[in-house]
Order: sequence, then structure tokens, then C-alpha cells
Amino acid sequence: MTLAESNRFISDYYNNDNPSESDKALFIEAMLWRIDRYHYPEDMHNLAFFYLEQRDHDLELKYLEMAAEYDFPPAFEELGYIWYYGQTGEVCYEKAWEYFTRAAEGDFYDVRIWAEYKLADMYHNGYYVERDDARYRSMIIEIYEKITDPKIRYSYVLPVNEVMMRLAGIYAEEGRAEEALELLKEARRSLSEDIRSNPNWWGNIEIMGELVGLMHKLETEIPDMTRRQDIYDLYWMADQPCKVVFMYGSRRFSVDCAQEEDGIIIMFDGRWFRSVQDLLEKAVIDGRKLVYIYDELHGMEVYYE
Repeated sequence: MTLAESNRFISDYYNNDNPSESDKALFIEAMLWRIDRYHYPEDMHNLAFFYLEQRDHDLELKYLEMAAEYDFPPAFEELGYIWYYGQTGEVCYEKAWEYFTRAAEGDFYDVRIWAEYKLADMYHNGYYVERDDARYRSMIIEIYEKITDPKIRYSYVLPVNEVMMRLAGIYAEEGRAEEALELLKEARRSLSEDIRSNPNWWGNIEIMGELVGLMHKLETEIPDMTRRQDIYDLYWMADQPCKVVFMYGSRRFSVDCAQEEDGIIIMFDGRWFRSVQDLLEKAVIDGRKLVYIYDELHGMEVYYE
């Protein structure tokens, strides 16, 4: 393999919103060739993130630890997530705290921000440290002020949506529902575009589920609250058996949510899905993922049994 070939295979994978198994195999081959030849921690980290997208957390851990040997701050941050969420089967908040702290002290400004908001979460939840909601609130507000500075926000990939969600949660607890909703609306628009830019990253779709849940709860508390619904509203619509219909161009599609012993299962376009998350990760129309064409779907209506 040549450097030009490796660049092409990697670019082909990243520029495909629904890559084939062949695309993935060529991406892996290209990344392994680059790692073996150049030993760049960026490549190790990028391959680890690929395995995160595939939910192969053992291989994710392998390449993150490889990158961490080069003192690569993004690897410290991702290792924090590994241990925070127990992605390899074991939760260790002490290791999560240590890795997030190392990332927060590193030279990568964006990585510091990502790590700082997870350290704030650990204060909020009392993980490894004593629970301190006042400190959590002050940290989230400080981070929000950083990421909304135009000089910073558009220069880095930052956890804008995640931080806005947390600040919205703080506002909601303080009885500031309308302010919370405005933050959530902005985060939803931004997150929808983030998902479109990388529809293969299931983590953002999972975050959208949390955002939509909080948003729907607040909307039910405000009289006469209405807005245009989109495909992500399935997260609350599908809590019970229903049929959701929408249009794509001149064609009509339906999502059927049925009750089974283990909960709600979903059928779309002749295929069963085990959850809304599963549907949003995999469902396509004409080879294009629903999350990629979310703003082209219109006329959404829901009918409950």
C-alpha cells in the first residue's frame, strides 16, 4: 500500500454516510498500514474511534492505550469514557477521573473542554469524588461561556450540545423552563447537523434521545407549546403502540410501533428494529439513512392505538 492509497481509502470511508463492509475493511487496512509505518498517535486514536463506532470496545481500548503511550491527550479523554461508562465490561470511576484529569491538563484546548464537562458530571453524580452540585453548576456555566465565545466555538470541535443540555437541565431544576427549552432547541438543531455529518456515530444519536426526552417533558409543562415534529420525536412517540406516518418527496412512509413482551418493537419499510435508537442508526430510504435526510421528511403525524 502507498500513502496515497491509504489516504484514499480513509477518505472514502469518512465521506460515505452508509459505508459497506468492504469500505470498512479497506479503512482498517489503511489505518494499520499507517500505524505500522509512521507510528502517529492520531492514527491510533482514529482507529480506536472507528472501533467505538462498531461497538468493539476491546479493540477501541487497545488502540487508545497505544496512543496514550505517546502522551496523546485525545486518547486520555476517550480512555476516561471507557472507564466512566464501563464500555469493556468494568466501570472504574477512579481511572475515569485520572484520565479525564490528564486530558483536562493537556495541550489540546478542545480536549480540555470535553474532559472538563465530564469532570463536572462526576461532581454532579458523586462518582469517585463527593457530590457537589454547586461546583457542577459553576463548572457548566463557566464551560458554556467558553464554548459560546465566537472566537472559540467555530475554531474547535467542542461539546456545545452536551453542555447546553446540562445547562438546560440546571435551568429546568430552577424553574426556568422556557430558557431551558431555548437552549435545547439550539442544541437539537446543532446535534441534528452533527449526526448528519457523521451518521455512523451512534453516540450522537443516543445523546439526541436524552435531549428529546428532556425537551418533551418541558414542552408538556408549557401551555400551547407547539412546533414542527421530526424523526427524532419518535423517541417519545414510540413509548406506546402507535403508527407514525411521514412524507419523503411525494411518497408516504410509516413507522409501526408494536407492543411485545420485552417492550416496543418497531417496523419500518418491511424491516423490524428493536428500538428507536436501532431504527435511527440503520433505517434508510433509497440507500440514505433517515438521520441524513431528517429535514427532508415532512408531514409527520402519529396515531395511537
